[in-house]
Formats: sequence, structure tokens, C-alpha cells
Amino acid sequence: MRLQQIAPLLISVLVTAQTLAAQEEPATPPDLSAAEKIYGLSLIWQEANYNFAYFDQVPDLDWDSVYRAFIPQVLATGSTFEYYQTLKRFVALLEDGHSTVVEPRALWNVETYPWVLTRNVQGRVLVANVGRELEEEVPIGSVIETVDGVPAAQHALEQQLLYVFASTDHYRWDQALGRALNGPAEQPLWVTYVTPDGERRERTLARDRRSREDEWILPTRSTRPRFEFRWLDDEIAYVALNTFGDAGVVEDFEAALPELYRAVALVIDIRHNSGGSSSNGYGIAAYLTDDTLRTSGWRTREHVAAYKAWGRWSENWQEFSQMNAWHDGGTHGAVAPADAQRVIVPTVVLQEHATYSAAEDFLVAIDGIAHITTVGRPSGGSTGQPLTIGLPGGGSAQVCTKRDTYPDGRDFVGIGIAPDVVVEPTIEDVQAGRDPALEKAVELLRGRLAER
Repeated sequence: MRLQQIAPLLISVLVTAQTLAAQEEPATPPDLSAAEKIYGLSLIWQEANYNFAYFDQVPDLDWDSVYRAFIPQVLATGSTFEYYQTLKRFVALLEDGHSTVVEPRALWNVETYPWVLTRNVQGRVLVANVGRELEEEVPIGSVIETVDGVPAAQHALEQQLLYVFASTDHYRWDQALGRALNGPAEQPLWVTYVTPDGERRERTLARDRRSREDEWILPTRSTRPRFEFRWLDDEIAYVALNTFGDAGVVEDFEAALPELYRAVALVIDIRHNSGGSSSNGYGIAAYLTDDTLRTSGWRTREHVAAYKAWGRWSENWQEFSQMNAWHDGGTHGAVAPADAQRVIVPTVVLQEHATYSAAEDFLVAIDGIAHITTVGRPSGGSTGQPLTIGLPGGGSAQVCTKRDTYPDGRDFVGIGIAPDVVVEPTIEDVQAGRDPALEKAVELLRGRLAER
């Protein structure tokens, strides 16, 4: 479902204590003037108009018309928070995960959620994590049926979908249902839900995530270690690469090599890896192959003012006058095999919708390695280089300026990288504590080992 189709639904090392306090409680941005509101909107329109790399993936989007339509909308906003929400809806129409809007830090607490995290499982809103104070009352694995009297998935789509920055429908829905309980901090919400043992319950939940101290039962993105290693059995090693945003993940992997050399099979889990630096992923990929790996191809839009003017009269420059000229950057370079001993064993890489950005670049680099099989669900389908734009009031916007592809030119942004073996988790899997993708990985590897 595209956003245009669902629009009627309404998505110095030393600092003083005073400075620290200011950082903890930033001043509320002043109300913006009409000129400032139009200026911020115009900055985004301008930079996207010249630099956005994926207009072809939103063929029904008339960017100029949308810009004009949003001028009265931003002028009508009554607060800086409302202004930034309107800018989010504007940028979300680009349907790109690396084109976003971030409100000023002082406004981050205006909307929040309870100590309950939700996820999309089979189109339902499932409780994925809770704070310890709610562990007994709202068990992990509960299915939320209604929010404020509205079916939970419908509520999430109506309230959140227009504000989601995503390049694929599956990631867009995950994000929306993952925000099913988000809303104004001062407004509690009433939910009905079914626990894993089938008991129907209802309760009011305060949106107190930022105002009350608690501790999540399960690891979250901020608490999950960057690297995990364990043995699944005497032969199969398991490694989780949870981020490429920290070069230490490569150091961790290298430190584990003496153990990994004992493995006859390997599982690499990047299901929670939302990206970072592609070079970190390549640094690990170098240990998985005896061949030189090809990396993503890339290109970016090109502007030469005189060529644009000449293009009105000469076919030689028409691509510039039509703002459809591109600079081909080639690829991001080859990845040579590591100088040290490598881990060349039957390997399964686990991927998910949340496998994103630089983690997808990793998938592109390992594509075609004979001893590697990918298992799970299509990746998030978004990578690139965002251009950051400062906005009135202290917030920012980003516009994706780089189009990444497979080295042979195939697109994966806007599509997602499909695994070799698709495994869809069910509500029953989550409630029973099963990991069907990992189970499939072990099954495949044991099958490969049996063939030897």
C-alpha cells in the first residue's frame, strides 16, 4: 500500500554542570513565524528536487504539486511540534527510509509510549517486550486487540503510517505496528489484549516510557551487545552482528576467530542490524571467502547549470534540462579476502525486515558465495547517503542522495533483499519462544554436513 493510497485514512570533553543540564532539558523552541515555516518546507522541497535519488520509485508523486499543497498546511500549524509533524508527512511521501525529518530535541518527549514494545506478526500487534513492572500484567507474546476501542492494527495504520519513512511496504507496516501505542505523553490509552495462555484482559496504560524508570525484560536495540558468540552444538557456531555502526564489531569477530576456526558450520545473525558503516560489514565478509567480493554499485544525480540551460535547445544536454542526469560512481570497491586464516564452512546468514542499510550492503557483498545461504525475510530495502538539512526551530531533515544497487545494476532499495529460504514467524512461534529461522538454519546446516 503506497502512502498516496492510504492518505485518506488519516502517517570540549569538559563541560559545566549548567551545560549538562541544558543538554538534558533543552529549551522549548520558540513558535515559528510564517516565513520560517515556509522556508523550512521550501528547503526540503528544493534539496529533494535536485538531489533525491528515487523519484522513479514514486511515479505518482508530483513533488511540485505536493509542495504547493503543503504551504497552507504548514502555515496552519499551531505549534512547532505540529509543524514538524506536518513536515514528516511531507517527506514520508518520498517513501524512502533514508529521507527523514527529526524534530528539535526539546520536542522528543511530546509523544511517547508505555513500557510496552509492540511488533508486527502476521498483521497483528504483538507485545514484544515490556518493563518489569508490567511483566505479569501484560506478558510478552500477548496480542493487542484494540487500542482506545479501535482494532489495534487499524489504529496503528491510521495514527502512524503517514509518518513512517520507509522504502518497502513490509518495513512500513512493521514500523507502523511497532508504534501502535505511541501518542501524546499526557494521554493514557485503553487496550484490550489476549495473553499467551488465552486470557482476555483490558487495562489503561500510561504513556510513561520517558517519565518513569523501569527496565526492559528483553534486550533492546540500545542494550543488545554489538557482538554475540555461542555454540549451538559441538559443531555449529553462532555469531550475531547486531550493528555495523561500531568498528569494534570487527575487532570482536577477529577476537573470536580462534574459536570459529573449530566450527564445521556457522550461523551469522544480522536480523537486528540496522546498519552503520559498510566498511565494518566488509571487514567481516573478508573472512568468509577465498574470492574477491564485489560491492554495491552507486550513482548520484548530477547538475551542471549551463548544460541545463543548453538542454532546452540541444539533445546533447536534454538529460540535464530534464533534471535526469546522473554521475556513475562505479562500485564501493572490491573486498579482498582477509590475510589471516578464513572461515570457509557451510554458513547461514539470518536476515529480517530490520536488516537495514549497511547490513544490506553486507548482504550484497556476500551474494553468490557458494557456501553461504540466507534465511529469514526480505531486508528493509533502504540504504544510501542522506544529505542533512538544518531546519527552523533546531530540527533537521535528510534526503537520500545516493542510489545503491547490486554491482550488476539490479535494484534492492524499494524492494528488499530476498533470502534464499523464506521463514515467516507466527504468533504461536513467538508465544512458544521458538525461533523458526534459527531452527531452519540449523536444519540446513546439518543437512549440508550430512552430505559430506
